[in-house]
Amino acid sequence: MKILYITDQVYLHGGAEKILIQKLNFWVNFFGYEVMLITLQQEGRKPFFPLDEKVKHFDLGVPGSAGSSFFTRENLSSLSDYTKRLKRKIEDYQPDGIFLISLGFVRYALPFIAGKFPIYNEYHTSYYGFQLGFEKLSPLKKIKKKLSYFLIERIENMYTNIVFLNQAEYDHYNRKNGVIIPNFYDDSEPRVDLPKEKQIISLGRLSYQKGYDLLIEAWDQISADVPDWRLSIYGNGEWHDKLHKQLETCQSRATIDLHPATNEVNKKLAASAFYVMSSRFETFPMVLLEAMSNKLPVVSFDCPTGPGAILTNGEDGILVENGNVSALALAIKTMIFDDAKREEMGAKARENVEKLDPELIMKKWDELVKLNPPRR
Repeated sequence: MKILYITDQVYLHGGAEKILIQKLNFWVNFFGYEVMLITLQQEGRKPFFPLDEKVKHFDLGVPGSAGSSFFTRENLSSLSDYTKRLKRKIEDYQPDGIFLISLGFVRYALPFIAGKFPIYNEYHTSYYGFQLGFEKLSPLKKIKKKLSYFLIERIENMYTNIVFLNQAEYDHYNRKNGVIIPNFYDDSEPRVDLPKEKQIISLGRLSYQKGYDLLIEAWDQISADVPDWRLSIYGNGEWHDKLHKQLETCQSRATIDLHPATNEVNKKLAASAFYVMSSRFETFPMVLLEAMSNKLPVVSFDCPTGPGAILTNGEDGILVENGNVSALALAIKTMIFDDAKREEMGAKARENVEKLDPELIMKKWDELVKLNPPRR
């Protein structure tokens, strides 16, 4: 069996990049399949997460930085060349299944160049995030965006399957070829037992989506009541300077630590008391699975569409109204003062997350591929 994955890049520290590499490693090590990864814009950088040496990696070298639009005046003239190169790679490799994680040009081109090979488009971004962006557009741009939505729906009907991570995303898009396969939790890094510090932890990209500005506001409301506790945030991103500037005006700044992204996730989680997610929107946040697998209960906004698909409110965590900073602050304070509840919820978190065991979830991917063999 041959599996081919196509994505923009794997050098960034993100949930989509991490689960992708974990799946690639699982394909080669558990199933023993041949696996190739084609990146579009790796820019000569190493993958952030360890990629098994058995996975073949080829970078197409598309101009521009990862995540940027390929449809610029400078790049359009090269579109035919890169599409032909990708088509040749596919034909030479003869995969049993092609999986795509990208919102770029390849999303439109793949159905026309994949030929007889089954193709699967994975959605790792929330429809709610697109909706927020749409609402900020001018009337003319909204019309153009609606036309692009119309086009992509027709294009995606040509895929073998569109894979969604949760029921809410599946219901929203209502694709006739849609299926649901959730992410699995990370068991690649050994869990460690460390003394729990009086520390609350959050990990993720420093961006509008992750809502760390709201988390800092919430912590500012309660920090005086819990002077021996700290809030630790790990991440890189475009909001780095903005958040540091926000800290300068906070009375709680002495008890907030902003760290760079870490590749010692389990170690940082194991030393923490519980996890906080302040995101404005999510899809299926990998970091919650990692926290729960380390026996951390979670306090989170009930944002569209991720945490509510993973957490059971009152059992393994606390969900509060999306964007309600005071409610988030109160839930954090409640968790701090209830040692017994933290321990009980943490044990339940570990139990619940094991339903998303890597072996169980990857068997669903394997079954999907075997249901749709290539035309020979």
